[in-house]
Amino acid sequence: MAICRYCESEMQSTHSCVDTPIVMVDGTTYPPVRYGEEIGWRHPKGRCGDCGVLPGRVHHHGCDVEHCPRCLRQAITCGCLWRGEEHLADDWDEEWEARLLR
Repeated sequence: MAICRYCESEMQSTHSCVDTPIVMVDGTTYPPVRYGEEIGWRHPKGRCGDCGVLPGRVHHHGCDVEHCPRCLRQAITCGCLWRGEEHLADDWDEEWEARLLR
């Protein structure tokens, strides 16, 4: 069972994560990219294969399919920093190297 730290729900059984604007570390805000609105996706059928949300709903942050609303690339690898992730700016290279070695 995986609990989302943003909505505090079990990821595979809830319909959506929280529908609040995404705030970047520079203070700019963006609406979240919903499942099925990602560039290159067309009318998904059923739940997201990674985080389990329904089509048209907000991905759980950290989902492999989630796109960044700022740059529109895959959020887990784009490099944009969301508020609450400031700690990643200092050790970003080390963090990704550690993830790749797992």
